Amino acid sequence: MNIIVADDHSLIRKGLKLLLKNEPYMNVIAEAPSAEAALEKLKSEKIDLMILDISMPGMGGLKCIELAKKISPALKIIILSMHEDENYIKSAMQLGANGYVPKASADSELIDAIKTVSQGLFYLGKSAEQSLLGSLFAPKSESGKGPFDKLSPREYEVFQYLIHGFTITEIAQKLSISVKTVDTHKTKILEKLACKKRSDLVSLAISHGLLT
Repeated sequence: MNIIVADDHSLIRKGLKLLLKNEPYMNVIAEAPSAEAALEKLKSEKIDLMILDISMPGMGGLKCIELAKKISPALKIIILSMHEDENYIKSAMQLGANGYVPKASADSELIDAIKTVSQGLFYLGKSAEQSLLGSLFAPKSESGKGPFDKLSPREYEVFQYLIHGFTITEIAQKLSISVKTVDTHKTKILEKLACKKRSDLVSLAISHGLLT
């Protein structure tokens, strides 16, 4: 199995290569410091599996999943991330990721994740699994869903950038979409979450533990 490691931290890439070095049939043939570089590698190399950090400078990890699957539909993708929020996990899996492993447990879970997804199955790290189960069995609001379940994967990605202070132009650049499209997403996000302005989104995010 030919593997690419995409992470903007060189120490992480080197550590993952060392972790997989002695595993039979797991060959790290490429690495990339950004999503854009990873996509270029997919066009020129025969790659079976991508280990992808969801938060890198430039293009967002969620957008990378979407484009990577268009370049190579059979590609397996394992997200390796510091984010364990259930909305991140659900968005990544809905866009085509095959596995989700928190960085904190990569040394103990990544090899099992690779073996699992290579068999055509899905893999969730233990803490990611608990996050989703907690969301699934949490008491329902009057609408029957948490507020962020109303957002599409792309809207949730834009929402994350908005609450972290990125401008509309910056979000457009990071997601490789037009400013007008971002503005449309923002309008829909405000409507779906019953908010009037960005500060309301930030307050909502804080109240649900998305910002500390």
